[in-house]
Amino acid sequence: MDKRALSAIPRPALTDKNKEMSLLVPNMCYLATADRREVKGIDTLVINFFRNNNAELKPEFRTFCQMDDYITQDLKTEKTKWKTGAVNYLTGYLYWYKDSGNIVIASAGEREVILNFLRDFRKKHGIDDQRMIIAQGPAVDIEIENRIDEYQNSIKEWKLRERNKKEKTEIDLQMEKFGSLPTDYEQFVKKTVFSDENYIFYSRPKERAYCTKCWHDFELRKDGLYHKKIAIWNDTDQVKHNRTVRCPYCNTYLMCKSEGMGRKSLFSVEWSVLVQKYEEEVLVRYFCHTKDFRIDFRNPKIKSSEKFRTIHTAKKSIDFEWCRFKSSAELRWCYFTNRSYGCCTPSEITVPRRTILYNTDLLETVSGTCMRYSAVDIFVDKVIQASRIFDEPWCIDWYFNAYREKPYLEQLLKIGFYRLTKEVLENHDCPKFKDGRTVLETLRINKLQFNMLRKLADPSVRDVEILRYAGKIRQEDFNILRYIHDNGYTRMYRKYLDMRRYTTIYKLDKYISKQKIKHIGDYFDYIGWMEEMGYDMRNEFNLFPRDFRKAHYDKSKEYTGFKDKQAKEDEKRFKKLLKQLREETADVDAMNLRVEGMFIRLPKELDELKREGETLHHCVGTYRDKVARGDTMIFFIRLEAEPDRPYYTLEWKGRVIQCRGFKNCDMTPEVKAFVNIFQEKMMEYEEKPVNRRKAG
Repeated sequence: MDKRALSAIPRPALTDKNKEMSLLVPNMCYLATADRREVKGIDTLVINFFRNNNAELKPEFRTFCQMDDYITQDLKTEKTKWKTGAVNYLTGYLYWYKDSGNIVIASAGEREVILNFLRDFRKKHGIDDQRMIIAQGPAVDIEIENRIDEYQNSIKEWKLRERNKKEKTEIDLQMEKFGSLPTDYEQFVKKTVFSDENYIFYSRPKERAYCTKCWHDFELRKDGLYHKKIAIWNDTDQVKHNRTVRCPYCNTYLMCKSEGMGRKSLFSVEWSVLVQKYEEEVLVRYFCHTKDFRIDFRNPKIKSSEKFRTIHTAKKSIDFEWCRFKSSAELRWCYFTNRSYGCCTPSEITVPRRTILYNTDLLETVSGTCMRYSAVDIFVDKVIQASRIFDEPWCIDWYFNAYREKPYLEQLLKIGFYRLTKEVLENHDCPKFKDGRTVLETLRINKLQFNMLRKLADPSVRDVEILRYAGKIRQEDFNILRYIHDNGYTRMYRKYLDMRRYTTIYKLDKYISKQKIKHIGDYFDYIGWMEEMGYDMRNEFNLFPRDFRKAHYDKSKEYTGFKDKQAKEDEKRFKKLLKQLREETADVDAMNLRVEGMFIRLPKELDELKREGETLHHCVGTYRDKVARGDTMIFFIRLEAEPDRPYYTLEWKGRVIQCRGFKNCDMTPEVKAFVNIFQEKMMEYEEKPVNRRKAG
């Protein structure tokens, strides 16, 4: 639409007769006038809307209607402003809630102008003329409202269809890659997918039984099931409703169901997955199958429908779902972006909870494709270990996507590291691996370490981490570290290995076992105390006390006293530093800054840092040692109205390092302006040639 030509049309003006309409129709919200004209040779209907505000009409907007599009101009501003919303949205009328609407047409002639245009529109586009409600007299016109809705909804639908045409075409081209199903797929569904969904139906009055698995009839006698032709008796089980018995023909244990009982619950849902190939791409298809015994148990209805598809290329995967296209009524293949349903648990008929794999030879299936070296066959046989039944329904896609990012998975699978592969896929705090030419480069270990892994039945990620951290290590020590319990620590083996600076892992493990130390972390806490207090840890008397429990208790008390003494020394050092600082900065503008109801001050004691951190929920309390040593300086920003209440905490070290408020929040504009002034004045002071503290 030519907006410039449309905006050049003079804005509508009200006549005296129009103004009287607000008094004639008390429930009127909008008065509409209409004009039909040609704009640049295009047939155009102009509908002007005036809002009724306390019996005063004011121009609100005007809508330009053409045979293939519409647009609305806002009349509330002198500047040209365009809107694309429909009339029902702009006016807010909800005629389905009322006996009448809220739009009044100014005259019968203008009403006919609108209807004629809309009638020509329907005729041109072949839209059936639906019968509408016709209002009588100068009242609110529901028919016009409905006709305008019909016109605008049709155009919106065409626009949406055109916008979606490109996406649909792209999807349809992708769907052409999916060919027909294997000829034996139907038999696969009956015999494999629903192999466990079978029963023995019986009737005692009619003395008969029927097996849905082998499709054989039996005589039901007092002593069991009998087949005339093969003369097989089943005299070991008693046939009762919901009791499991063995079929005498197929030798399968099946649940018995009485013919006279209701079968409303005998409806089964299963999913299968089929892997195919198209040139170098791998296609994964998911089918939902239902088996219904409710009507005829001898001929249960089996229905199958394909619900999901995935195309795997060398660079990416594309997921599809059979569903309604973008909230429309059209059912078709659509892009599918998220297979995670969060806390919501959809029905089994909507999303699979498990899948059964059709393919018996995945290696042959993916040969010649981008996944030909993926070793997906080994993954299914050794890692999943479920004989083609996947409790993780998307596991095929899951593996292909992982392999695309981590090609080294092929190496891990082919050398038999199945547990390691699974942990990498599940990303259980997995260390960094890289895609190397050899498995040694991938795992980032040497040949000796690799040989240690090969001796294990099925190494884990933790085993690799131990070898990496240890560097050179004996097999005996490696075996000890593998079975160490973490006891709340993330990597207890590291503490063992770090102790090699004092002793051997064998001696350490033997001592912990002999002393029966349940919580191994207690021992390493003891070692940390002793090191901090300056004890010689190469002395085995200190390293391995005869009575660890007593030594742990005694040293904990000693360490507490040591830390208290250290804290007193830190406090003394801090007070001395603080006194020096106050003497130096007594006349410094920065230390006496008061702006916009805020001021700044130094801590009065070290414990004040801890209280500051607890109140504001940040970590300034851990800065005690740094402040006591003079490595940094901490300032408190306070409000003059609440001088004792923590507000913001500032760290200074030649410049402002950080300034944090409650829960580490950033500075407000006012605080930031205050800090900028403080920094400027503080830097002026720092530049003066006087004796400085470390933090300066």
